[in-house]
Amino acid sequence: KGLAGLIQQKAALAEVKAARKALNAQLALAQDALKGSNAPAAVATNSGIIVFREGLEAVLILAALMASFRTTANKHLRRPMWVGTALAFVASIITWLIMRSTLSLFASFGEKLEAVVSVVAIAVLLLITNWFFHDVYWKGWMANFHKQKQSIIKGAAGQFIGLLILGFTSVYREGFETALFLQALVLEAGPALVLIGAAAGMLLVMLFGLAIFALQAKLPIMKMLIFTGILIGQVLLVMVGNTV
Repeated sequence: KGLAGLIQQKAALAEVKAARKALNAQLALAQDALKGSNAPAAVATNSGIIVFREGLEAVLILAALMASFRTTANKHLRRPMWVGTALAFVASIITWLIMRSTLSLFASFGEKLEAVVSVVAIAVLLLITNWFFHDVYWKGWMANFHKQKQSIIKGAAGQFIGLLILGFTSVYREGFETALFLQALVLEAGPALVLIGAAAGMLLVMLFGLAIFALQAKLPIMKMLIFTGILIGQVLLVMVGNTV
């Protein structure tokens, strides 16, 4: 008999408690099933795509900013930018941890929390995807970075700190976005799958970074960004579906 039926019939307390215990066990199984990911490979792949896409953009920005620092006379100017890049990477990891800790405080909201985080991530994804396909955004964004770089180089005082901050800001935005986007995937499938995909995406970013900076290979970066932008669109569709 169902719990509601037992209560309606004013059954014995022991019988009601036994029915309630059995019902709780079934609800726990259902909750575990809902928490699991029906497509773990898809979650890991989406995580890798996000990290690769955002990392590739960071590599492109750094490559553009450091292009004029290849000669012996100004090669030393690369060092503060690399320091800023390293700090941005560490700050991105700290941002991830802060976001995880903050969201864990609201874990009791369950699927409502996942929906809210996903909506925020989707909104930001739509915004940057819209920017990405507008040439004026790229020109304006990169022009602003180059303007800051020239201003820093001309001023001898604080040159190291200025270039460090430039390297930090040019990379941290991508790190912050990545940390935000991955939160929605973590809430859906847990951190293990997301971190596996993120590690694979980061490995690809490092390989492409090595090819560009160490080997000075001329890769079709813009075409790659367009292709990964399309992949991000697919990730967006999946996130929309899960949120709905």
